[in-house]
Amino acid sequence: MNIELTPGRVYSGLLAIIGFLLLANLAVVGVVHFTVHDYAWGLIRLFSFDAERSVPAFYASVALLASALLLFATGRLQNVAGESAMPWYVLGVVFAFLSFDEIASIHERLINPMRELFNASGILYYAWVIPYGIAVLLLGLVYVPFLLKLPRRTAIIFITSGCVFVSGAIGIELIGARHVDLYGADNLAYSMIFTAEELLEKLGIATFIFGILDYMASRFGLSTRITTSPLT
Repeated sequence: MNIELTPGRVYSGLLAIIGFLLLANLAVVGVVHFTVHDYAWGLIRLFSFDAERSVPAFYASVALLASALLLFATGRLQNVAGESAMPWYVLGVVFAFLSFDEIASIHERLINPMRELFNASGILYYAWVIPYGIAVLLLGLVYVPFLLKLPRRTAIIFITSGCVFVSGAIGIELIGARHVDLYGADNLAYSMIFTAEELLEKLGIATFIFGILDYMASRFGLSTRITTSPLT
C-alpha cells in the first residue's frame, strides 16, 4: 500500500496533534482551578502549555527544528537549481535557534536583565520581548524583498503563518505580562491567556511547515510516498 504524504496531509496531522495537546492542556487547567489538585501525579506539569520540559514544549521544539531542516533542504534545492539559497539558509538558522530556545528558555533568562535595564513593567513585564521584538521587526523588513519574489500563494502562507506566530509569541505575551504584573499568574484568566499564546504559536509554525512543503511540491515537484507491505 502506498501512502502519499502531501503538504495537506502533513498539515492535517500537525493540526490533529495540536488539537490533542490543546485538549490535554485545558484538562490540566481545569484540574488546577476547579479541584484541589495542583500536581495530579505529574500530569499537570507534563501537559501544561505554560510548563518547561513538557510534551507541548517538546512538540514546539521539534516543529521549529523541522521548519529549520525544511528550510535548509529548500535552500539546497534552490542552490542546485542555480537560484538564490542564502535567504532560506538564514531562515533555517533562525528557526534552529528558536528550536533550541524553546528547550533552553534563553529568552526567559533575559527577563530580569532587560527589566532592570529598561525599568520595564506592565505589558513589558516580560522584558525579553524588547530585544526579540526588535529582532523580529528587523528580520521582517529585511525579508520584504524575499517575500515579494516568492510565488503569491507561498508569500501569503508565509506572511499569514508569521502573523499568527508573532501575535501569540509577542502580542498575547504582552497581554499576559500586564496581567501577571497586576494580578499574578495563579488564576484562571492567566491560564486562558497562556493557552491562547501557545496555541497561536503552534498554529503559526504548523502553517509555516505547510507553506514550505507546498512550495517544495509546486516548485520542485517533490512528493513523499511510504510503501507498506502486508504481513505474510
